[in-house]
Amino acid sequence: MAAHLKLVIVTPEKPVLDTEADFVALPAYEGEMGILPGHVPALVQLSEGMLRYKRGEQESSFAIMAGYAEVLDDEISVFAEAAELAAEIDEERARQALQKARNVLASRGAEKDLDVDAANAAMRRAFTRLKVLRKLRPQGR
Repeated sequence: MAAHLKLVIVTPEKPVLDTEADFVALPAYEGEMGILPGHVPALVQLSEGMLRYKRGEQESSFAIMAGYAEVLDDEISVFAEAAELAAEIDEERARQALQKARNVLASRGAEKDLDVDAANAAMRRAFTRLKVLRKLRPQGR
């Protein structure tokens, strides 16, 4: 059994992360899934949510926008539609994107060429970013 996991996150645009971790929590489709070294092989469908990993005392988080993960031989390969390091999420931009998506969906009757699926996807992405930020902030702020 390996002492660490290898974690790789890739999006269609670029490789996002290649690191070692002691523990990884994935936003699996049916709930959060924790991975430790020695985990059985698995193919996991991911939903929008927070991917966390820990190395020693340091913990980092990413906002993941769906995809899947493969766990094999202490290596976790995450293939996500998009992934953002939580510390780099622009809260104001996420709030504006959420409001824009809500406005687009509210004007649904007035616009003939409205792409409802795209607006819903934009709203899910903005909600995920804001949810990740809320989980990382201390309570009371």
